[in-house]
Amino acid sequence: MAEKEKEKRLVVLFLIVLGCVSIIVGRLWYLQLARGEHYARLADGNRMRQLRLLPARGEIRDRNGRVLVRSKSAFTVSVVPGGLPENDESIMELLGDILGLTNDELSEAIEKGQGFPYEPVRIQRAVPPETVVAIEENRFNLPGIFIEEEPVREYLQGSLAAHVLGYLGVISASELQLYGTTYRGSDLVGKSGIERTYEELLRGEIGTMTVEVNALSRPIRTVNVLEPVPGHNIVLTLDAHLQRTAEEAFLEHIQTLDDNPGTQTGAVLAMNPKTGEILAMASIPSYNPELLNNQSTRNEYYSQLIADARLPLFNRATQALYGPGSTFKPITALAILEEGILGPKDRFNATGVSQYGVKDWVINSGLAPFGLINLNDALGMSSNHYFADNGAKVGIDRLSVWMEALGFGQPTGLQLYPTEASGLVPSREWKRRAFSDRPQSEQNWYPTDTEQISIGQGFHQMSLIQLAQAYAAIANRGSIFTPQIVKEIEAPDGTVVFRAEPQLARYVEAKSSTWDALLEAMRAPITHPRGTARGVMGDFPIPMAGKTGTWEVVGSISNGLFVGFAPADDPEILVAVIVEKGGGGSSTATPIARKVFDAYFGFDQVADEE
Repeated sequence: MAEKEKEKRLVVLFLIVLGCVSIIVGRLWYLQLARGEHYARLADGNRMRQLRLLPARGEIRDRNGRVLVRSKSAFTVSVVPGGLPENDESIMELLGDILGLTNDELSEAIEKGQGFPYEPVRIQRAVPPETVVAIEENRFNLPGIFIEEEPVREYLQGSLAAHVLGYLGVISASELQLYGTTYRGSDLVGKSGIERTYEELLRGEIGTMTVEVNALSRPIRTVNVLEPVPGHNIVLTLDAHLQRTAEEAFLEHIQTLDDNPGTQTGAVLAMNPKTGEILAMASIPSYNPELLNNQSTRNEYYSQLIADARLPLFNRATQALYGPGSTFKPITALAILEEGILGPKDRFNATGVSQYGVKDWVINSGLAPFGLINLNDALGMSSNHYFADNGAKVGIDRLSVWMEALGFGQPTGLQLYPTEASGLVPSREWKRRAFSDRPQSEQNWYPTDTEQISIGQGFHQMSLIQLAQAYAAIANRGSIFTPQIVKEIEAPDGTVVFRAEPQLARYVEAKSSTWDALLEAMRAPITHPRGTARGVMGDFPIPMAGKTGTWEVVGSISNGLFVGFAPADDPEILVAVIVEKGGGGSSTATPIARKVFDAYFGFDQVADEE
């Protein structure tokens, strides 16, 4: 019995040992064969780091080769989430103290790296040398923390052309989906302007560097390097000197205005009407992209911009919608001539008050009416009576057709983010829709509505770039070219991969005699003895055509406008200006435009030399 009991015990013991061995062998098989590749990757992840090498974003230059934006090398603090010890808050507290960030801010930044535990997540860019020294001195207490060297954006001209250039910001969830797998949650992308419009060209191609690290996540050996490819360079149609002139002229002139000097907002646009090239685009107030790219200033500065009632991030040249005031009268004149209402030399008795009560400015000023005038007189002296009566004879149906032909109510085609506003073309149908919740009597279109439209004081909504494009059509005798802001795109090796050519957007059909008469009449505001722009533009050495305008804002100060081009018979430059709450266009917008014309033709340099 004893022997049998002993054998039984040996069998049980054998089976237990066999079971334990089987478990061990099975576990080894699972770890080394079935899951061997997975755990090898984890082991490599613990000692290998694949660093994404960000390329230098391409430069942005003006038309003369002047660098406006470039990339420079700077230090970045990064965290490898998979290299952080679990439940060790002391690391985050120490890192937060060094970087000046709260635990919540650090946690939010690290969460952006979820899904890539062994890829560095960029926490703070362009850190000063003292921050680098502080992290290196505390290296033993900061496992999983990296110092990387990467390119950061540098805006060499401060706020100059900010609305055109744009700025960078941390990529959003929707942008991650838009741009694809080469982007990570802590990457910077273009948020507006050229930086956004040409994001993928400017960015370049990501490189990689595989390094072996020690237990403190400190690199000890470089295993492999795939160099990044720099981004493309963008050459703009902008002239930096003309751009600075436009911005400074606006800011300096509004300081001289009587009502709340220096607080006015607005925009200046200069373009070549024969090509559509934009030479200057200024929106006031502006902002400094550098402060939005700097992590130490971004949040506070962005909050200030958002809270500013003047909306500094808003591009008033392309996004804001205005009434044109008397700058619309050349469009009405085109319709009057083409519809056969009056000829350019026909006399009209301007008694000062139209059929439905529109008054000339001389009547409001207590002066004598204009009397018998022709088209040149009417545009030169800006007679409301002339355009109200004769515009009403054209009728809203035909006026709407001419407005659409000139490009109002639709984007101009400019490639720049944010996209431009479309505005609207007033018509009978538009009024019915717009006032559909009101009584039928308010939905109907009346002759008095047409009178207001004819003098630029009605339901108009147009952007400054649309108004400039309409004037370009007059300057070109019917040809309208798509506005362009990019002149060339260069590959990293300097090869030009894109060169802009003028693109004819549409052609406005009108008789040659109509263009002749209209171009002659548009010189009258400068040359007529009582021309509304004569005081500012009368001594300009080159023949110019243009029109002042004042858009009346109910319950507020009027907006002042001026649009003009020179030389009048062969235009090279067209300038459009709007000053919100500036008052009359003659005294507010026209002096700003004059400085832009002076700068373009070099007369500002002559004045400086004298």
